[in-house]
Amino acid sequence: MNHYLDKAPTSRLINEDHDLLYFGGTSYLGLQTNHKFQELLIRNIHDLGTNWGASRKSNIRLSVYENFELYISQKAGSEAALCVSSGYMAGQMLTRYFSGSGYELFCAPNTHPALIREKSRLFQNYKELEMSLRKSLASDRNQIVLFLDTVDFSGANYPDFEAIKKLPLKDVVLVADDSHGFGLIGDDGYGSYSLLKELQVKELIVCGSLGKALATPCGAILGKEGRISQLQEIDFFAGGSPPSPAALKTLIEAEEICDIQRQNVRRNIQSFLESVTAEFEMISMAGHPVFGYNNECLTDYLFQKEILTTNFRYPLKTSPLVSKIVLNAEHTPKDILELTEAINSYFQKP
Repeated sequence: MNHYLDKAPTSRLINEDHDLLYFGGTSYLGLQTNHKFQELLIRNIHDLGTNWGASRKSNIRLSVYENFELYISQKAGSEAALCVSSGYMAGQMLTRYFSGSGYELFCAPNTHPALIREKSRLFQNYKELEMSLRKSLASDRNQIVLFLDTVDFSGANYPDFEAIKKLPLKDVVLVADDSHGFGLIGDDGYGSYSLLKELQVKELIVCGSLGKALATPCGAILGKEGRISQLQEIDFFAGGSPPSPAALKTLIEAEEICDIQRQNVRRNIQSFLESVTAEFEMISMAGHPVFGYNNECLTDYLFQKEILTTNFRYPLKTSPLVSKIVLNAEHTPKDILELTEAINSYFQKP
């Protein structure tokens, strides 16, 4: 069932038909509707405008872009960074860049479509991926580039990356989409880069969207200074308009707001885990506010209780049904209690 809105949902989804407690979406820190965050953005729009439609290669440039790239690279722990208009564009920019001769593209299970191109090899399980990687490396023909999602909602990757650790990573360029890690993972919430560095890969590149937890319409690429410099020179970067300059400046200035919201969502995660019944079979990751499940009857039951969760087929109509409970920083302790009581009552009913 689709729900059409004229106003962005917070912890509630309200339209002319429903007023529902809402546990879906990707606004993990609740910044999209946070008044203090919005006030910062409005102030910065007055200074920098609503958008900047020129190429980053133009002779007229806004300093906020270089300032932001320095800021996010320092926060994430990379040598350098590059920002583009969206996380999808960041992924496609990298797949396009590595699609030239001399590279072989491998995609781990559950890799996001943003990291897949026609010549990519997509694997359904890590055993097949490992065998193919070792075979290709033994042939010594092309440089292997492995694409994956850090948070793939199956629990195979973040937080322990156990399946990845078994791969011959010292000979592999690893490109990781951290769209669901930015804003949540790490002390400052700037993602998985520092965790992935410990895997000792040949080269690490992290990309993704800042439009989820961090509510900033921007795609980021983190990596070594030399690689980022090369990416800045390709036509794909020069030909695309950059993100909103006001949005980037807002994120730099919103550290305190983000810290408070991150504490709130972590509190909600803890409350949920302490209150929900052990009979609820869920796929969860430490410190992450998304809880996957496979129970359509539970989804219907919660909707009868005026609670709405994420429930749709993705990325195609023929794809498996995606069902998730998503907590965010705007949920109150009362909201979490109402959710867990509803889940618990489902499993207690005769």
